[in-house]
Amino acid sequence: MKTLLLTDIPPCTNYTAGIVTAQMCRAVPAGQLAVFNVQNPHLTPELCADLAQLPMVTVHKPNEFGVRRWRGLPITTLGQTAVEFRKRMLRLRPIIAQALEFGRAQEVDNLWCVLQGQTMLRLALPVARGLGVPLRLHLWDPLEWWHRAHRVDRLNAWLDRRLFDRVMRAGESCASASWAMTEHFARRYGLRGEPVIAALDTPVQRRPEPVLHRPDTLTIGMAGQFYAEAEWLTLVSALTHAKWRVAGRTVRLLAMGGSPPPGAIPSENLDFRGWQPQAEVVRLLAEEADLLYCGYPFGAEMEQVSRLSFPSKLPTYFAAGRPVLFHGRADSSPATYLARRAAAWIVAQPDAASLHSALLNLAEDEAAFARFARAASAAFEADFTLETQRAAVRRFLGL
Repeated sequence: MKTLLLTDIPPCTNYTAGIVTAQMCRAVPAGQLAVFNVQNPHLTPELCADLAQLPMVTVHKPNEFGVRRWRGLPITTLGQTAVEFRKRMLRLRPIIAQALEFGRAQEVDNLWCVLQGQTMLRLALPVARGLGVPLRLHLWDPLEWWHRAHRVDRLNAWLDRRLFDRVMRAGESCASASWAMTEHFARRYGLRGEPVIAALDTPVQRRPEPVLHRPDTLTIGMAGQFYAEAEWLTLVSALTHAKWRVAGRTVRLLAMGGSPPPGAIPSENLDFRGWQPQAEVVRLLAEEADLLYCGYPFGAEMEQVSRLSFPSKLPTYFAAGRPVLFHGRADSSPATYLARRAAAWIVAQPDAASLHSALLNLAEDEAAFARFARAASAAFEADFTLETQRAAVRRFLGL
C-alpha cells in the first residue's frame, strides 16, 4: 500500500513539526510513501538526508492570515471576509488539481492529511475523494487556535468549523497530539485514533544522578518555543521578586530554541544557546540543568488548546532525566498525563507566589527531587520512544 502525505511541513530537521513528521515517515516501509507539501513560502525547511529521495512536490500555500489592508489601505470587515472567501473558492483549485495529478502518478491508495490550519482542512476532502482513497487525518492543534492566531474572520471560521466536522466524520483513522485529543475525537465523531507524539531514539536518553548539580546554583532548563509566554513571564517575575535566588542558590536560566526568551532577565542569569540538535538538547539539559520548566496556557481563550494539545518539549525533558516543573491548568492535557505518571511537580495556579513555592520545594526536598527525576525517565521509556511511536503510526496508517 502506498501512502500520499499531504502536509504543510515536509520531513525536516529544523522545525519541530517537521522533525516529528520525519520520525513518522520512517515508520512507513521504503517505497510506500510520497509527499505533497503545501508550504508557507517564508519557511526554509532543511530536508532529512535519509528522506530526501522521497517522491515530493512542493507548492506555495496561500497566505492564511486575515487581510486587514489592501494595497496599503484598510478594508472593511466585509472586505476581509470576501478576500478569505476568494481564497477558499479560487486559490485552492490549482493546488487540488496538482495534488490529484501527483497522487495518481504515484498510484497511491492511502491519504495521510495533516489538518494544520484552514488551507489543509479545505484540501482534505477534495483530494481524498478525487483519489478515491481512505482519508487518514493528523492533527497537531485545535482549529480554533489556528483561526485565532491567524485572525480568520467569523464567517469563514464558521464555515471551516462545519467543514471540520464533515472531514472528521469522513476519516478512516486519526493521529492526534495527545491522549485527551484522541479520546475527544472518538467520543464526538466515532473516529478510531492514535496519540502520536514527539519521540526520541532510546540511545539519546540520559540518566544523570538525581541530585542538584552544584551547591550554590539552581539551573532551570527550558527548550523550545515560548508559546506560553504569559506563564514564562510569571516565572521571570517570581525570580525577579526573589532577586534571582532560591533556597540560597543563584538561579540561572538555560534556554535553547529559535529565539531568546522574553522578559527582563539579567544577562548574568541567562545562558541562551540558540537552536540545538535534539540529541544535544537532551545532553545539555541532563548535564547542566537541575530542573526543567514547562509552561502551558492558563487563559480562557486557550482553554481548548490547553485541554487537547500536548507540548512536544516534554518527551525531550523526560529523556534528559531531570525533574519537570509544570505550570498550567490542572485539567490540561499534559497535567492529566503528568498526574497519572506522577512525572512532574504540577503548579496549577497562575500566580508567581505559587511558582516560587514550588521552586523552593524542589530545591530543598531531596526525596521529591529524586522521585520526579526517576519518574521522568520512566515516562520516557513507557510512552516516548521511537519504537512506541512507530507502532502507533503503523496502526494509524493501517499498515
